[in-house]
Amino acid sequence: MAFVGVTIAFSLRFALHPVLEGSLPLFFFQINTILIAFFFGIGPALMTMFLSGPLLAYFFLAPFNQFTVLDQRDITTLFVYLSYTLVTGILVELLRREQYNAQMAMLVSDTRFKLMLEGDHKIRSLLRSASGQKSA
Repeated sequence: MAFVGVTIAFSLRFALHPVLEGSLPLFFFQINTILIAFFFGIGPALMTMFLSGPLLAYFFLAPFNQFTVLDQRDITTLFVYLSYTLVTGILVELLRREQYNAQMAMLVSDTRFKLMLEGDHKIRSLLRSASGQKSA
C-alpha cells in the first residue's frame, strides 16, 4: 500500500506540475504519508518517506527532471519533509495505539460487568432458594 500511495501522490503532483511548478513540492507526499501512517502504521509510512524522497528531489525541485547537487534550499526542503512527516507519523502511530488500548479497556470493562451481573443473578437465585427452603 505504501508503494500505491506514493504512486498516487506522485501522479497527482506530476499532473499538477505545470500549474504548481516549484511550489508545494511536498504537499501530496506528506498527505500520503500521514494517511499511510494512520491506516497501516509507522513502518509503511517510513517506506513512503524513503520512496518519496528521490522522486521529490528529481521531479519537483528545480532544476526539474535531473539530479543535481543539492543547494541549501533543497536540503532544507527535504529536511522539512522528513522531519515533519516523521513526527506526524509517530504521533499518528501513538494515537492509533491509544485507540487500541482504549478499545481493549472497554472490552475488558464490559466483560467484567457481564461477569458481575451473572454472579449477582447466581447469588440472588441461591438466596431465593435458601429462603424458600426455610419457609417450607
